[in-house]
Amino acid sequence: MLQTLKQLYFEIRTPAAVPGTGSFAIASLAIVIDLVVTLSLFHLGNSIAISHTCGFIAAGSSLLILRFLGFDKTTVTITGDTSFQKTLSVLIYFLVQTAIRGGSIVSMNHFGLPELQALGLGILVATIIGSYSSGLLLSRTNHQSLYSSNWLSLGITLAVCIFALRLVFLGGMEVIPQEAYYWNYAQHMSPGYLDHPPLVAATIYSGEALFGHNAWGTRIGAFIYGLIFIFIFYRYARLQVDQTCAVLASVFALSLPYFFLGTGFLIAPDSPLALAWVMALYFFYRVLVNNEMRAWYGIGLAMGIGMLSKYTIVLLAPAALLFIIIDPQSRKHLLRKEPYIAVIIAALVFSPVIYWNAINDWASFMFHASDRFEEEPKFFLWMMLTNILAMVTPLPLLALPYLFTTNATVEDESLAMQVKSSIKSPFTPRVRLFIGVFLLLPMCVFAWNALKNEPRYNWTGPLWITLLPMLAWLVVHANRLRWHWSGWLLNKLTAPLLFLLIGLYAILLHFISLGLPGVDFPRGAARLVGWPEISQNILAIQQGLPASKNRVVVAGMDKYFIASKLSYYGTEEFLGNNNKLQVTGNHLFGDNSLMFAYWNPAEEFKGNTVIMLSRSESDLSDKRLKPYFEKLSPTVAAFPVYKDDLGLPEKTIREYYSRIGFAYKPIMP
Repeated sequence: MLQTLKQLYFEIRTPAAVPGTGSFAIASLAIVIDLVVTLSLFHLGNSIAISHTCGFIAAGSSLLILRFLGFDKTTVTITGDTSFQKTLSVLIYFLVQTAIRGGSIVSMNHFGLPELQALGLGILVATIIGSYSSGLLLSRTNHQSLYSSNWLSLGITLAVCIFALRLVFLGGMEVIPQEAYYWNYAQHMSPGYLDHPPLVAATIYSGEALFGHNAWGTRIGAFIYGLIFIFIFYRYARLQVDQTCAVLASVFALSLPYFFLGTGFLIAPDSPLALAWVMALYFFYRVLVNNEMRAWYGIGLAMGIGMLSKYTIVLLAPAALLFIIIDPQSRKHLLRKEPYIAVIIAALVFSPVIYWNAINDWASFMFHASDRFEEEPKFFLWMMLTNILAMVTPLPLLALPYLFTTNATVEDESLAMQVKSSIKSPFTPRVRLFIGVFLLLPMCVFAWNALKNEPRYNWTGPLWITLLPMLAWLVVHANRLRWHWSGWLLNKLTAPLLFLLIGLYAILLHFISLGLPGVDFPRGAARLVGWPEISQNILAIQQGLPASKNRVVVAGMDKYFIASKLSYYGTEEFLGNNNKLQVTGNHLFGDNSLMFAYWNPAEEFKGNTVIMLSRSESDLSDKRLKPYFEKLSPTVAAFPVYKDDLGLPEKTIREYYSRIGFAYKPIMP
């Protein structure tokens, strides 16, 4: 498999140091111009974002001028059949390669290189990476074998670009609050936790043991999970469709928003969950459709790993049972030993979580069964549908009608002649039943919950894995589909949407990591950026307090975002000089701070000084805080949030608020 895909990759790649020219000398000149312009602008006081973007534009402009003047006579073919497609190729190449440059620069800076050195070396590294990834967006060879197709070529191109973006930003983008929260798990290793099983904690712990406490070490496990995920997904897709469709399905499993962020970039329970989910589907398919009994043992392992990741995967069990009940050929499985051995394997793998719950009054199971939904019931089905559209786009929804029809393709002879040939769908009734029950039964559970509780945006993400091979097959054969309206939509929307998504990811990652030229961070970005600076400023407040024997504690005054980010960046690796912040949550004041209440019981901080940080001034009012302290600082102080590294100006994104309380007095319930 890998050898064939590698061969196809080198078949479509046009070797070039710099896309846009086949001349090594001219490519070298363009790189020199790029470096000179970039370093000069940075030396003059511009940000890294402005400097390297202008350098890249200058290099590209020089290539065009040299070609216009006749100095570069090498043949270069821009990808695309129409002017619009060629323009789109150039635009997306510019966005993706600019992002790869920005990610390379900021990652090297975060690994310890001074900004000037990171700027120069990052551009050179990004040029090499781009020649093997984003360059395919701009120019691909036309000499493709009949074995290769446009969809196959596009699929390979987008896949390598996505992996390049993930790789360069893995260590360059600040961890988001959820990642910082799970990092706190890894600082308190345990067989279980209140709100999630322990695999995400073990993953972060292992990554940082190898690479240290930084974004790369924190996220490397997610990247590895993503590699294994796409390998197994491709194998799953090949059980149903041919190579071209399997590659395109893999691109969907890389590029749709839930998968781009959740299965190979951000570290969260969804990273191992998605891997376990596709493993389980792969083995369930081999058991239920292909009748391979030994695959039951793989199901047991996959379900056990999934339950160590996130309890959601348990929904695959009733889906499998429903398939067995409906499908006469599968009912024999109930009389064999393999499924029951699979249950034992899953239970053994999952046993650490069972043990933790047993000694903690079944806290995690109760949290997910009832405590999580204590708020007043409301109708949120509309929100679930909105989340689906945001997480996987409307594309998979266009495939749903084909779960319920035997004849997916054109049958009329005159129509078949128009599309030159007829083709038989590989999705037999049993295959469609498999896809349907493993998608729709879990979906019904979430829909039932959304009738009275607010759904989370990522809950339904893994459910769509099972449908993606069918979606890819429908896209590749869009002009042969039974319902012409859906074929027309799939044919017209798929490629532009994939290009749009990868362009948006490039812009988003560059913006969060090092900003965009001339664009200010919005207020909402304060949750994502500027936290190394916030931690430094909190440390300055702490060091400015009068000397005292009492410990100083920092409390984040929300559920977990503030405390998680402060604890992540309030470490010696970011503060230096053996400095470290002691951070906890707002359970000190009777509110819910999830696992922080387990790790740091309020009574442990009796008599301590507490620095409180909040997004809302009202959280720090006298009325709320006076019962907990002998003394409070006179006023609530504005606390500006800003990002001032990488040459960015110190410009306030928004204001948080801080206050200091002395001699904390816990109020026991």
